[in-house]
Amino acid sequence: MITEKIYIDLEINVLHNRLEKAVKANNEELIPKLNKIIYTVTRERKHINSLLRENNIKVFEPEYFYDSPDADPIFIDYRYYQKVKGGYKEGSQRFWKDAIKYKLKLRVQRHFN
Repeated sequence: MITEKIYIDLEINVLHNRLEKAVKANNEELIPKLNKIIYTVTRERKHINSLLRENNIKVFEPEYFYDSPDADPIFIDYRYYQKVKGGYKEGSQRFWKDAIKYKLKLRVQRHFN
């Protein structure tokens, strides 16, 4: 569920960026299609968020890890915690930035095929 929430948030961001570009380009065919896709993905996100809330899981904003101070980040870390009886369980998931880009590309393409 945590990984799905991370990817679905990023997917919505990518779709919103595409919608903004379509509006600027005045692409009348693409705008309604993107709105419909964003609506369905947002409904999926709402479902995922409710499942996380039911299981008392909180996902935090990403932390970026740089190879050198002037370079782009290589890894992105997402911390999370879960409330359990008598305390919290904490953890983190680290993703390779290029792998995220590739998976997002595949996720967005499935809407247009």
